[in-house]
Amino acid sequence: MISLSDYFGAKRLNPEVTELMRLNATGLLDRVNDLLAEAREAGEYNNWIDVDTGTCVSGTKGGSGDGGFRLSYSTTGARNSQHRHARAVDVYDPHNTLDTFISDTLLMRHGLYREAPGKTPGWCHLQSVPPSSGRHTFLP
Repeated sequence: MISLSDYFGAKRLNPEVTELMRLNATGLLDRVNDLLAEAREAGEYNNWIDVDTGTCVSGTKGGSGDGGFRLSYSTTGARNSQHRHARAVDVYDPHNTLDTFISDTLLMRHGLYREAPGKTPGWCHLQSVPPSSGRHTFLP
């Protein structure tokens, strides 16, 4: 389970973490945690912990946790990333088991979208808003 504390990490006291960002993250994490629970029950997810973040949120920049919320000046990812709006999370998936388990049907059931697994080795990018293509699995 990913908590708000896991998602925001050391950034939780930053002024960019507004009430709107907390609400966005809560809605996102409700959906993501429901999907992760289903994957756990199927034996396809094991709450892997990223050593950089100490949580299930992926983050490779020295533990900064940019797989969760990203500040406006973050150099990680695209400038228009949903991470900057607290609507996306990168779940640590070291063996790509979660990405292999997820289907568009599962994403639709949970109201989520993901980057194509081939573009996210070692993590699974999930977001709560559709990309411009409207596809549940999309190329960034």
